[in-house]
Amino acid sequence: MPRLGLFNMMLGFCVLAIAAAAGAFVATDLTQGFVRDKEIIDSWQLMIDKSAHGHTNLFALLHICFGLTLPYSSWKARFKMAQTAGLLLGTLAMGPGMMIKARILPHDGNNIIDILIGCMLSAALATLISHSLGMGMKWYRRT
Repeated sequence: MPRLGLFNMMLGFCVLAIAAAAGAFVATDLTQGFVRDKEIIDSWQLMIDKSAHGHTNLFALLHICFGLTLPYSSWKARFKMAQTAGLLLGTLAMGPGMMIKARILPHDGNNIIDILIGCMLSAALATLISHSLGMGMKWYRRT
């Protein structure tokens, strides 16, 4: 199980590095937008890109925390691998998924990207809930 924890921590730091690098592009877009046209600051694409940047950082830290706390979960190794996949789906939804969404003009109703992002985030939420339960079960058994 230490390898899966290490994988999650490595993945988290890699995603954090990518998000940090992408932050420079968001900052450049904000600066250029402010210089050229102050209304661009509140534009749809820029707002979603900023959200994707922040959420990608969040999911990177979730991967790191998940990797560090894997030994404290009572779930079997196979289930922990499924949890890793669920968390990775959330990372992809809130990073690349949101960046794709930013390129689609806002509209009423859902499209395939919205549904896909929702499903991927549901997998991440299931991971967080089940990981909390796994740690709770281990804690309860030790008390």
